[in-house]
Amino acid sequence: MGRAAIEIAARYADRRHAFGEKIRRFEGVSFKIAESLTMLDAARALNHGAARAADVGEDAGVVRRLVSEAKKFSTSSAWTVINHAMQILGGIGYTDIYPVERLLRDCRLITIWTGTNEIMDLVIQHEFYREFLKQAPSGRDVEADAAGADLPDEKVYNEPGG
Repeated sequence: MGRAAIEIAARYADRRHAFGEKIRRFEGVSFKIAESLTMLDAARALNHGAARAADVGEDAGVVRRLVSEAKKFSTSSAWTVINHAMQILGGIGYTDIYPVERLLRDCRLITIWTGTNEIMDLVIQHEFYREFLKQAPSGRDVEADAAGADLPDEKVYNEPGG
């Protein structure tokens, strides 16, 4: 949906003129195209990574986290990209002259279908902590880089109910 919307908007921006210029020459339009392409490519890479993790038999929790990240990021990105396309097209994007208005409606559904993006957040953080907290610290301790790292009394972790 996002890819289709940005392609429609890019063609429109190359044809539409304002102030004697193609509107694709204006930063407001060209930056939306660039951001949209970046988001779509990042979503594709995240989906590829999640699929690869599943294919190679990665730990089920890791796969669950990556799939949830891919679903959330991809649907959020599609929503943003379609909104960018709608902005580039202006008022005509809201009509049925171009299919962007339909893509926007349909995209709203994918942010809630098969688990809302908020549910994906719960899965992501749950699987992250499950994985993270069972690992031994690796590499150097970056907390030691803080100027006040040698002041352990300043780091207060209250007990529950304390």
